[in-house]
Amino acid sequence: MKITGLDIHPVTVRRQHRTVVGQGSGTLIPGADAAPTRSHFAALELRTSEGITGLGEWSDVAAPGRLVSSTFRTKGYGPPEDLDIPALKARLEHFLVGRTPFDIEAILSGLDLDRSTLCAVDSALYDLVGKTLNTPVYNLIGGRARDRVKVSWVVYIRTTDLIGDEMRAMVGRGFTAFKLKVGSDIRHDEACVRIMRETAGPNAEIKLDASGAWTAEEAIRNIQRLTPYDLQGVESPVKGRGAADTARVREAVDVKIIEHVWDRWDYILDLIQHKSVDIINLFPEGCGGIHRCRKVLALAEAAGIDALLGSTVELGVGTAAQVHLGVSSPQVCYPSDLIGPAMYTEDIITQPFDYVEGHLASPEGPGLGVELDRDQLERLRTRT
Repeated sequence: MKITGLDIHPVTVRRQHRTVVGQGSGTLIPGADAAPTRSHFAALELRTSEGITGLGEWSDVAAPGRLVSSTFRTKGYGPPEDLDIPALKARLEHFLVGRTPFDIEAILSGLDLDRSTLCAVDSALYDLVGKTLNTPVYNLIGGRARDRVKVSWVVYIRTTDLIGDEMRAMVGRGFTAFKLKVGSDIRHDEACVRIMRETAGPNAEIKLDASGAWTAEEAIRNIQRLTPYDLQGVESPVKGRGAADTARVREAVDVKIIEHVWDRWDYILDLIQHKSVDIINLFPEGCGGIHRCRKVLALAEAAGIDALLGSTVELGVGTAAQVHLGVSSPQVCYPSDLIGPAMYTEDIITQPFDYVEGHLASPEGPGLGVELDRDQLERLRTRT
């Protein structure tokens, strides 16, 4: 079986609400009148000589730090209408057409593009291999360590009344794990943590994510102030996310420390050598796909560090890749941030994901186990 061609489908979808993260004192705290934002995606289809199609996704491509390479931008960065789709398509066709999708390592190591594009290609390759062998992707990467992934609902920086409304709704839907974005103002942060704990109850798992908003001294002081709310962990506590500063915070507080990692081996090894973290946060879009995530997880396992899956708030195709990775990885033993299926008002797959008791189950079909909804693709297509 050989890859014979590909298609790229840019789409625009609506979010339920703004997703504001901490940037230190003075961070915008949206109120009820904040208009819903739109997010931009692109779906990848790899076609083969056997008539089998593999799916991938560029997730939230306009988000800062998660951009398709500037090589394929006409203006620098922005939504899919700013993408030079023909140039990107031609580059991928030049590299992929004629290759067998089973050569995942060789293809990904030779494709010199951004992580978002690598992730889209990685997912499509795994989807093709799984469909060819008539088995789910999780069976290609170790088999299932669990049947489903526990999800922590992510609550972004908003006014306290909106956070209260959101928490009551999500507790009502069966979620028992939560992540709260903090880093605007410690008084507002504490008020929101209090609402979250009171609403979710004493047994709920609650993590905080400061998004690098604090100095090391502020992080120590603020975490100690919020420790009485029985925190499962605090993510990205310090500006610059440096291993030495993060280690200082970990040593000073009685809360587990979490940090994002990518496929930057120097950074991962620095965190390990400084004993900076208890838990790593990783996700396919950030590492460049499932294949590279598995390599990062192997390093974490060797160092005795646990993991959770972060998110760039994916649609259905990207979420499918996340869930297959999560159910097959013993290290992913903390609630993960897979909130995309409930964050958006629409999706591009025929059977969107559904949360059951705050969990996502792995699709059972071959490959990723999802298919594109052609009507939705056309309806949500980004007009250029």
